[in-house]
Amino acid sequence: MSDLMRIGSSAMNAAYAQLQTTGQNIANASTPGYVRREVVLTEAGSNDSSGYVGRGVDVTAVRRVYDEFLVRESVSSRAAAAQDSARAESLGRLDTLFSDPQSGLGASFDELVAAFTDVTARPTDPAARSTVLTRAETFAARASRLDTQLLEMRDSAQGRMQSEVANANQALQGLAAINRRIDDASGNGGQPNALLDQRDKLLGDLNASLRANATIGSDGTITVTSQRGEPLVVGGTASRLVLNADALDPSKRAVSVVRGNGVTLPMDAGQLGGTLAGLMKFSNDDIDAARAQIGRITASVSGAFNAQQALGLDMSGTPGQPMFSVGAATVSGASTNLGTAQFGVAVVDPKALKASDYEIGFDGTQYSVTRLSDGVVTNFASMPQTFDGLTLSLGSGTPTAEDRFLVRSATAFASGAKSLLTNGQRLATAMPVVTEPGAGNTGDLKVASLDIASIGATTGATVTITFTGPNTFSVNGAGTGNPSGLSYTPGMQLSFNGWSMKLDGAPAAGDTLRVSATPNPAADNRNARVMQALGDGKLADGATVIGRYAEMIGDIGARTQGARSQGDMSQRLYEDAERARTEMSGVNLDEEAARLMQYQQAYQAAAKVIAAANEMFRSLLEAAG
Repeated sequence: MSDLMRIGSSAMNAAYAQLQTTGQNIANASTPGYVRREVVLTEAGSNDSSGYVGRGVDVTAVRRVYDEFLVRESVSSRAAAAQDSARAESLGRLDTLFSDPQSGLGASFDELVAAFTDVTARPTDPAARSTVLTRAETFAARASRLDTQLLEMRDSAQGRMQSEVANANQALQGLAAINRRIDDASGNGGQPNALLDQRDKLLGDLNASLRANATIGSDGTITVTSQRGEPLVVGGTASRLVLNADALDPSKRAVSVVRGNGVTLPMDAGQLGGTLAGLMKFSNDDIDAARAQIGRITASVSGAFNAQQALGLDMSGTPGQPMFSVGAATVSGASTNLGTAQFGVAVVDPKALKASDYEIGFDGTQYSVTRLSDGVVTNFASMPQTFDGLTLSLGSGTPTAEDRFLVRSATAFASGAKSLLTNGQRLATAMPVVTEPGAGNTGDLKVASLDIASIGATTGATVTITFTGPNTFSVNGAGTGNPSGLSYTPGMQLSFNGWSMKLDGAPAAGDTLRVSATPNPAADNRNARVMQALGDGKLADGATVIGRYAEMIGDIGARTQGARSQGDMSQRLYEDAERARTEMSGVNLDEEAARLMQYQQAYQAAAKVIAAANEMFRSLLEAAG
C-alpha cells in the first residue's frame, strides 16, 4: 500500500508540475522572446525483477521546446530583413524627393533654355533679359537645395546609425551579463530557462542592428562574432561598437569594433549586416551617387553657359561675364597618411566630367586613381595627369606608400551653385563680329557658318578677304599677318583673331568679304541663339542635360525598386523563418488549454489513487483491530 501511495503521490506531483508549466506558458503567451516549456517525466527507479510494478514517476526537468537551427534561421533572416528594410525605406524618401517633374532640376533647365527663346526674339527687351536671370537663379538654387536636402538625408541616416550602434552595444553588454548569470546558474546544476529566453531575445535584437554569428556552449553561454569572425561577446566580456568619421572621407561614417584591449577594427557595410548595413549603404553610397549626378549636371550647365557668355558681348559691347559659379573640386588626404603630399585638382573640361569622386592611392612607385562610381582604376607613373575633365597635380610634399587621397569633384559642385548675373544688360546675347559681302560681288560666295573660339584684343578688328581669282584669295587686317595667294576650296574653314568661319560657294575675281565688330551689340541675338541651342547640346559627358537628368531619375528609381523588391523578399523569408520557430517554440493557447484539461484529469486521477491507497489502509487497520 505504501508503494501505491508513493505512485499516487508522484503522479500528483507530476501532474501538478505540468499544470504549473502550462499555466506559465499561458501567462507568457504574449511575452516577447518567451519559449514554451514542457515537463520531462521519467519512470521512477525501476527494478528488473519479473512482475515488478514500479514506483511511479519522477519530474526530471522543465525544458524549453527549442530548435537551435530554427532560431539561427530566424535570427539571420531578421538581420537581412532589417538591412534591406532600412535601405528601402531610405531610398523611398530619396525617390520621393526627385519624383516631382515640375520641381526638379530638369524642369528648371528647360525653363532656362525657354527663356533664351524670348531673348532671341527680343534682345533689347529688359523683361526678357530679366526672365533669363530669374530662370538661371532658379536653376542654381534648385541644384544647391537638392544637394542640401541630400545632406540632410545623410545626417538623418547617420543619426539613426548612432542609435543602432547604441542598441547593438546594449545587446552585446546584455549578452555578456546573461552569460555570467547562466554560468552561475549552470554551476548550481539547473537549466536557467528564463535566462536562455533572454539570451535568444538579445541575440535577435542584436541582429536587427548588426548581423552576428553565435555559438551556443554546452553550458548555455553564447559566443558572438561578427561576420568576418571578430569576437563581439566571449564569456562575460563584450566588445564595443563605435561610429566614427571615415578615415578617407570624414563626411561619411564608419563602424568599428573596440576590443577590451583597446584595439579598434573597422567594419564595412558588407561585414555589418542588419539595419546598420542598410543605413551605411544609403548614407555612404546612394547619397553620394545622387549628389554626384546632380553635381555633374550643375557643373556641365555652368561650364557651357559660362563658356558661351565669354564668347559674346553684352548690351554695352563688353565680353560676357560668367553666369554661374559652382563648388570647387578639392583633394584631401586620409587621416592615416604619413606623407606630406598635397594635391590640387582643376576642372578643365566640364563636358567630360563623370558623376563620380575619386580615390588616389600611392604604392611607393606609382599612383592609382580609382573612379568611385564604378571602381575603374587608372595607374600613373607621375603627376600632373588629365582625365575625365579634370587635371590632377601634385602641389607640394611627398607621398608615402599606402597614403590615400580623396578627390571630391562631382559631389562638390552643386553645393556651391550660384547665379552671378544681377543685371540683364550683362547677358552676352551678341556675337563680337559680323560678316559683310562686298557690294560689287559677282560670284556666289557665302558664309556657311561663323563661330567664336575666343575674344581678344583684335577679335573685332576689320579683316577684308579679297579673291584674286575663283581659287585664290588674300587676307588683310590687324592680327592676320596679311597673307596672300591662299588657295580656296568650297567648304574650307578660315580662322583669325578668335573667330572661325566656313566659306562656301564659287567666288569671282574681285569679290570681297569683310569681318568687323558688331555695330549694335544690344540688338544682336546670335549668341543668344547659341545659348538656346545648348538645351539640345551634349553638355554632360556625351549626353544632353535632360538625358542625364532622366538617367539620374531612372538610376534612383531602379535603386529604390531593387531595394524594395529585395526588402519584400527578405521580409518574407524572415516571416517564414519566424513562423517555423514560433510553431516549434511559441505558445498556442488552444493547445495549452487542451493540455490544461489533460493535466487536470491526471491530477484528479492521481488523487483517486491516493484515496484508494488510504481506503485500503483503513480497511486493513479495521480488519486487524
